[in-house]
Amino acid sequence: MADPLMRNAASLHQAGRLAEAGQLYQQILRANPRDSDAIYALGIIHLQSGRLEDAQSFLAETLRIRPRFPEALCSRGIALMQLRRREEALACFDQAVAIMPNFVEAWSSRATALLEMNRLEEALSAFDRVLALDPKHAISWNNRGNTFVAMRRLEEAVESFDKALALKPDLEIAQNNRMLALLELKRVPRIPAHAVRALFDDYSSYYDTAMLDALSYRAPQHLRALLERVSPGAAPPLHILDLGCGTGLSGEAFKDLAEGGRLDGIDLSAKMIDEARKRSIYTDFIVDDFEEALAGLDRSYDLAIGADALIYSGDLAPALAGVVRILKPGGLFLFTLEKRNGEGWEQTTANRFRHGESYIRSAAAGAGFELLDMTECPLRSESREPVVGFAVALKKPLA
Repeated sequence: MADPLMRNAASLHQAGRLAEAGQLYQQILRANPRDSDAIYALGIIHLQSGRLEDAQSFLAETLRIRPRFPEALCSRGIALMQLRRREEALACFDQAVAIMPNFVEAWSSRATALLEMNRLEEALSAFDRVLALDPKHAISWNNRGNTFVAMRRLEEAVESFDKALALKPDLEIAQNNRMLALLELKRVPRIPAHAVRALFDDYSSYYDTAMLDALSYRAPQHLRALLERVSPGAAPPLHILDLGCGTGLSGEAFKDLAEGGRLDGIDLSAKMIDEARKRSIYTDFIVDDFEEALAGLDRSYDLAIGADALIYSGDLAPALAGVVRILKPGGLFLFTLEKRNGEGWEQTTANRFRHGESYIRSAAAGAGFELLDMTECPLRSESREPVVGFAVALKKPLA
């Protein structure tokens, strides 16, 4: 009877129907409490379900019946590692590779345990051992890169992440790790979207207080004053797009011009947009990275604003190309940037970007904009010192 049940349980398990598979394995154990295959399978189901203590307990019971079961040793080690019982996990991996010297997953898990224990030289040697056994083991290339990051050998880290991505171009963890390493090396054209999202998700509940009271944030007011200089006749109803709208501070500065028109906001932080919704001044929201959103947006606008939205990009070309695409002929783009005293752009220690005046002029022209105005102004304060920037007005030509 156990064989058909085991086949059915295994089929359900393989199909991801974990609860049903678990019930059949339990039925097998009621008939034979020492069926190590069923006990092992229950351990794996608990591991896959995140019930780590139960998982390691079932796998330990498996090993009491079958001590030389390398897969059970490796799986128990993984559960113990997630429980932060790393010394016990390492012992499991050591036993697994002693039984099966070419067991790649056990070697890889052992190396990862050493990395988490900050035994970095040992971890590096262990990842090299894994990759000697299987040069195409992408996750080990990624974790080898993480070891180099921990050792502050960032160039070598990037090389390892590159190897991982050459094998698995869609390996998101390696993409993110590579970007963070390049970020530390100051070799990125923009701050990764996920890093900006995490920053502002955390910031959302106290953003307004921090920016207005602690940092004397004035970028939206500078942009409104800039509009009055370059387009003194601006009047509702305008269609306005607020890039990086955040909690809506910029929207507040321009909402009167959208009466009878529309005021839309784009921000990659859903939590910031939740705060902006409370103002009841926006027509619609897009939760997305604005560079990506602009490429697919099918509306056109009279005015786009970006108060401190572009300071997370060094290369302005993608954003400017997106904005010029969605503006009506004669439409305006008003935005702020931090000022660089020199050419080009540079990444700051706060992981933002500063831009030089000549670079801004060149980027605007390259996107097809006419530069109307560029005024130096204090955007906010940091460490009680003003952050000097530019308020920039660009116009899309009429033809």
